[in-house]
Amino acid sequence: MSRRRACPNDPVNPSADEGKPTEAVAPDLVVAVIGFRQWRLHGSELWSPHATDRWHCGVHTAHCEDGTHAGPAPANGCTCGIYAWYGPPPRGASAATSDLVAGAVALWGLIELHAHGMRAQHATVVAIALPFSWGDKRRRVLAAADALDVPAVPARKLKAVALQHGELIPKRMRPPDTTPNKRKAPGEPDPAALRAVADGYPGRRSPARPGRRPPARRSDPAS
Repeated sequence: MSRRRACPNDPVNPSADEGKPTEAVAPDLVVAVIGFRQWRLHGSELWSPHATDRWHCGVHTAHCEDGTHAGPAPANGCTCGIYAWYGPPPRGASAATSDLVAGAVALWGLIELHAHGMRAQHATVVAIALPFSWGDKRRRVLAAADALDVPAVPARKLKAVALQHGELIPKRMRPPDTTPNKRKAPGEPDPAALRAVADGYPGRRSPARPGRRPPARRSDPAS
């Protein structure tokens, strides 16, 4: 299995929450969960659409800005957490814009499930969808993917590439869909279920991108 290069902000133990001991709770899932989301391109950087958060190479951990509850984000009854949909957004959702980009993330830690999406404690980008056009936006997406050390793939292949890094939330675990709007952003709708997945995300399988030589294989006593 090929390994991605180490990111400067990768934690030594991504399962730990700022040095606090992890609770001994049996996880509902023992693999990372795959989710899908959009970002805005600022130059060749990915930023959250509705927050002032730049996505970097490595692990992102959610924090509650309101300070209305104790414990890690996300929390039931709050809107904190890293947002993601269960499935990819429509392929044309960002095609008509100069800055919207779709992609996939691996999620773990505490995950709160809603009818149309989820909010997670930890996340890392695993793939970015290429735009249809061949102009400036595509060049910036490729530069962003290179900085994040993830593949940039056609939108039709996004889910298949993402599933190399985890699994989708089964439909039986999702709260019932009581509204007709299938693309409503995850947030406050009830009911919601709090699920803990296996702590930590040991690494990604990084498909070789055109023009790059595959990394040299090395023995790993932990594998």
